Amino acid sequence: MYPLPWRLMSLALVLCMALYSSGCIAIGAVAVGAVGGYAVSRDTFEGVQSKGQEEIWDAAHTVLSIMGTINQDSRKQGEINATVYGASVTVTVMAVNLTSTKLRVKARKALLPRIGLAQEVYTKIINQLER
Repeated sequence: MYPLPWRLMSLALVLCMALYSSGCIAIGAVAVGAVGGYAVSRDTFEGVQSKGQEEIWDAAHTVLSIMGTINQDSRKQGEINATVYGASVTVTVMAVNLTSTKLRVKARKALLPRIGLAQEVYTKIINQLER
């Protein structure tokens, strides 16, 4: 029988591997105004907000133009591509229903995920909505 610390380390390793291989972690509502919480994957931070699609689009456009350079935007498709801190950031705004909109922020630099940057952009967009 293995000693207790070895079992705990084994359990922690198994849990870490399970989270790493799953690719997505659902987390409860933390952001103010969040309807369905938010989700995190390796390079994407997303959540559902109780704001209109146009309002979120305008906030995202403002934040990305301040933080970096907007390379392409398509209001019709609900997508903005920008360069922030040398990373490629894609913000997608999709209507869920009449009162809710999904905001998704994806960040990568040289094909490597930048979840911290995605979360920073997401948070700044939500803060912009609260003004």
